[in-house]
Amino acid sequence: MDRFQDLPHDIALQCFIRVPFNQFHTIRSVCKAWKAEVHLPELLRLRNSTGNAQSLVVLSQKKANPAGKRKCSDVPVYRLVVLEPETGNWSEMPCLPEFENGLPLFCRMVAVGSDLVVMGGYDPRTWDCLNSVFIFDFLSSKWRPGADMPGGPRSFFGCASDGDRTVFVAGGHDLEKNALKSVWAYDVTNDNWTQLPDMAKERDECECLFYRGKFHVINGYSTNMQGQFHQSIEVFETSARKWLESNGVLSDTTHPPKIYVEGTDKKLYTCHANDIVVVEDDTWRSVARLPDEVTNMSYLVSFPGHLLLIGTPKYGEPSNAYKMDLNERVWTKVHVPVEYSGHVESACCLII
Repeated sequence: MDRFQDLPHDIALQCFIRVPFNQFHTIRSVCKAWKAEVHLPELLRLRNSTGNAQSLVVLSQKKANPAGKRKCSDVPVYRLVVLEPETGNWSEMPCLPEFENGLPLFCRMVAVGSDLVVMGGYDPRTWDCLNSVFIFDFLSSKWRPGADMPGGPRSFFGCASDGDRTVFVAGGHDLEKNALKSVWAYDVTNDNWTQLPDMAKERDECECLFYRGKFHVINGYSTNMQGQFHQSIEVFETSARKWLESNGVLSDTTHPPKIYVEGTDKKLYTCHANDIVVVEDDTWRSVARLPDEVTNMSYLVSFPGHLLLIGTPKYGEPSNAYKMDLNERVWTKVHVPVEYSGHVESACCLII
């Protein structure tokens, strides 16, 4: 064991950049020196710069029922699943602490560095609205609790990450179904919350996006307009700590919020009708038709150089997955094992 501890720092890093993500917890256990090396920011930067980083798409997915015998009264059971889109490998993540029988329903999740942050939702056993926060560290393969969301329980809120250390939470509604305009920022590293200035409008079921260094809150509806989405965006400038309203191409729908993703080419993508569209010159332009097997889209997520699309031919059918190269704009089918073909509620991508 002493030989490992005496391994020079540079040589250790050259070893670690080649280790598969699911083996980091093993090398952490070798010795204290290696445990410290694994958590150095330098490691992830080096894996990225040398082309050894792995893309991990984390999905909140309903468990498929092999027997096909599900009663209408049954509460759907969701779990966290990892897809490695470059290799097509699928795996199930460890259960959330205290939720061994299924994820909180309608919880939100975002990627922050090498951490996955899971917030809120409804307890599938009691239907209580939760304000809990859990963080999964992919370098240690362990969950830890975070500080609860302040301001009382809220559900159907929007959230987005700056990709570094902060999660922004906006809107949703309280226990009395009152739409909210309050906003909070969660510092994952320091495990604390900061209240930000309120938005100008109440925004239940809003969509959130961190784009070009700013936090965008898109559409949503007020308390007295249940389900009737208004067309507007509020943009929070983090440096100036102030809100701006912007009626641009992102707010062009009165329907439930679309899924907007920023590609690694820094362009903004979404799904419209049967097309993937991109913003160019303040206009949505079609870049590719949806494959026939995913015309009922569940989720769209970006990973380096690609978009991953998950959906079904028709509602209630098993999920299919396709990835599109952003340069070639050609779809490639991703094999989906039967046990990973359940409905996808949400998804995000980490680079490890």
